[in-house]
Amino acid sequence: MALPSLALASALPFASLLLGCADPEGRFDDFQARDTTIREDQASGEGGSDGSGGGGGGGSCLPEAGAPDGDFLFSLSAYLNPQAPIVFLSTLTSEARDDGLSISLSFQALEAADRKTPTGTPVDVGPYEVSADGQFTAELPTIVVPGNANPISGSELEATITLSGALCAPADFVCGDVTGTVTRPLSLDLKGSTFAMQRITDPDSYPAPVINCDKKPARPLP
Repeated sequence: MALPSLALASALPFASLLLGCADPEGRFDDFQARDTTIREDQASGEGGSDGSGGGGGGGSCLPEAGAPDGDFLFSLSAYLNPQAPIVFLSTLTSEARDDGLSISLSFQALEAADRKTPTGTPVDVGPYEVSADGQFTAELPTIVVPGNANPISGSELEATITLSGALCAPADFVCGDVTGTVTRPLSLDLKGSTFAMQRITDPDSYPAPVINCDKKPARPLP
């Protein structure tokens, strides 16, 4: 089974930590300094996610059970290199509950080269409860992302993540924050990362991926 972001810096330190550079220990001090700077900026309100959990609305915005179901392009953007997301085909299904709604998700990693070709083993997760104002928290199991789905270095990743977002009618766009850790090939705290899900209306033409609730575009393919 497979998956595994998201706020900004160069690909080089991120590649050295996450993805098997030739001398990861030699670059670790540089990474720590850059990581500290980014987190200090986030703490002072500069850049990164606003912590809104995907722009959930006040009051009841919950869609009817079954209404949001369908296929989505899911972008996971790690905060150190957010414009190079890991991309998945995700299928969302919903069910009515006495207290509202629950959702389940499937994730199929897509090759970084075209953001369309499936790779690795799909993962099914859920159900997760959605509150009346659309907020949800999805604690995912440990997921392995194949190297050819990793746009930064091509190394296989293993991560355990939690998605905190909002699902409001008509639920054509879902977004929020990502926390958790990458555990392989090296350890990395993902706090400050983001995700975005865009409904796929044409299975032959996926939307251009965006990386956060502001719909900032991912870096185009070469």
